[in-house]
Amino acid sequence: MRKSVILLLALLLLVPACNWNPAVTPQAAFLPKIIKFDASPSVINQGEASYLSWSVTEANSVSIDNGIGTVALAGQIPVSPSTTTFYTLTAINLAGESTARTQIIVQGTTAGPLAPAATPPAIISFYADRLIITPGQYVTLNWEVSGAASVTISPIGQVSARDSIRLQPASTTTYVLNATNSAGTTSAGITVVVQSTIPTGTSGEKTITLKPITFESGSLIRGSGYLDYARSSGVCAGDTIANSASRAFLSFDISSIPYNAIVKEAILDLSNYSVHGQPTYMKSIWGNMGALEVYYVQYTDLDSKAYTQAGTLTANGRFTDYPLSPWTWDVKDSMDGQPVVQGLIQQGKSRCQFRIQFFTTTNWDSISDMLCFDNATLTIKYETTQ
Repeated sequence: MRKSVILLLALLLLVPACNWNPAVTPQAAFLPKIIKFDASPSVINQGEASYLSWSVTEANSVSIDNGIGTVALAGQIPVSPSTTTFYTLTAINLAGESTARTQIIVQGTTAGPLAPAATPPAIISFYADRLIITPGQYVTLNWEVSGAASVTISPIGQVSARDSIRLQPASTTTYVLNATNSAGTTSAGITVVVQSTIPTGTSGEKTITLKPITFESGSLIRGSGYLDYARSSGVCAGDTIANSASRAFLSFDISSIPYNAIVKEAILDLSNYSVHGQPTYMKSIWGNMGALEVYYVQYTDLDSKAYTQAGTLTANGRFTDYPLSPWTWDVKDSMDGQPVVQGLIQQGKSRCQFRIQFFTTTNWDSISDMLCFDNATLTIKYETTQ
């Protein structure tokens, strides 16, 4: 009898994941990939059919507009539009959505109205390396825009979505960046002052430490539906006992920093954290939470858009060793070296906001595994010239 009990216990230890459902796997925090979306033939006569073909990976759902609706990850469907028509495929997962568009031309007809973009473009950064120069000196403008069909800088003209340019203005000039798509235009301006001498008064270095804005910070817990999110006041990233992902949001008021400030350092301090369960990067018998990532995400409300919209990864903002003590690092720049905080200040933005999330949505152990950052602070060191 004793040998039988020992044997049974040994078997149980050898099969720790007996409740694992192989049909359910953690979702990576990458947007869906649309391998192809096209129409064949792309030109038809009225009454004839064309076939839409598509292939998508890493998506939870795929849909096509113009009445087609939800479709499989890959497939082909005949359509017979009466007029020249644009078709848009939308692929969605936990990280957000990807879209692709194709057109079927019906000979002898014109295209119907194109559906507007969901939101206006976003100006990720727009800044100058100096704001006051003397005649003959140069200034470099840097910018990055997402979601735009057209980008211009006045008085320069048409520019690419991400670039920099070295200029030699002869007089004080205001440069206005306009990013446009079918949903509207987003603008930002920078004034470069040209004067005979640079002020040589006291150069002041100041430091400001900010606490999160309570009603703008918190967390969003993913529900069963794509738009189903529950808001929590705790600033917690991880998963719940229902194996639902939670993403944390921190919002800081930077409106007191003057627009001409030169940011020297921006430190996000997460040292005063709390831990629930066992969030870990190392694989356990169930799985792991993956790397912890910190993104810049400028949001208006804590809703599905804040949860899913693409963010800009902070410099060194991907942790495979966590939690840390002390847990501080400079978030002044993005992972690719763009000075995000400087850009927000020069654009007159009143908020600097972050989203904290795990690379993997859940470790599937039906235990709440969380890291909570309610007491985080953002310390910005900047310099001004009087």
